[in-house]
Amino acid sequence: MLVAFANPTWERLKEFLPWIFLGVAVLIMLFLLWLYAASVYRFILFDSVLYNRCELRQGWRRWKPHGYSYFLWILCLAMAVPAVLVVLIGGPIFLAWRAHIFDQPKEHLALLILGGAGLFLLFVGVLLCAAIVALFAKDFAVPVMAMENLSVLDAWRRLLPMLRVEKMAYVGYVLMKIVLAVGSAIIFGIINLLAIFALLIPMGILGVAIYFLAKAAGLTWTLGTISIAVVLGGAAVFVIFYVIAFISAPAMVFFQSYTLHFFGSRYPALGAVVFPPSPPPPPSPATPAEPLPLPAG
Repeated sequence: MLVAFANPTWERLKEFLPWIFLGVAVLIMLFLLWLYAASVYRFILFDSVLYNRCELRQGWRRWKPHGYSYFLWILCLAMAVPAVLVVLIGGPIFLAWRAHIFDQPKEHLALLILGGAGLFLLFVGVLLCAAIVALFAKDFAVPVMAMENLSVLDAWRRLLPMLRVEKMAYVGYVLMKIVLAVGSAIIFGIINLLAIFALLIPMGILGVAIYFLAKAAGLTWTLGTISIAVVLGGAAVFVIFYVIAFISAPAMVFFQSYTLHFFGSRYPALGAVVFPPSPPPPPSPATPAEPLPLPAG
């Protein structure tokens, strides 16, 4: 191993290690910022679809505290899932290793096959449960937080009794969301692929032209040229993601509207806005009284 770290390639790579670590740290920070912005914009999307308005600046100020609470909850869920997997899956694997089962696998072939299949099903089950919890938080806890000005934990306390009352309705909701998500992914996936190909053609031509111009100018890979390449690549990725988000906006609005109509029929505070009572009919005009008959004679 020491010989591997003493070769010239490793010595050359060590010069860029601080920048690599800095790049990884920047990527992590950017991901956290994106996740925080997405948490706030989840409430802005809810407000926009519910009230048929789009107020980004005012919505950011209005929903920033709720988005921050939701952001912290997402981080806790993201850290809890690997911890649960380590305990439920890593624990049995560690016990099998301590029992020297892996030293003689042929003698424990049935145990290894059944145990591996069980651990795989357990792995899928944990991920599926985490996905359902995240879906319910996004679709149901967020409206409760917005309508009653609650934190994410208080919203879950209000939501759990609703889930227990109509279990099968929410199971059907999850299955319908899967069907709609598959159909939407196929349709918008094709549209996005066409759009990406349309963008990659001019970007590729421009990239090749820049490469040959830089090569003709005698430029080599230095810290400056690498930084410029990273910035240009980041700009290209930003443009692609922007186009994908723009194309996918109708699907986001549709799914949010579907959620509001489903949950509004079960959550009165939301249903009062989604299904407002019809206005009373206007009063009918008063009919003139018939004249009294004249007296005889």
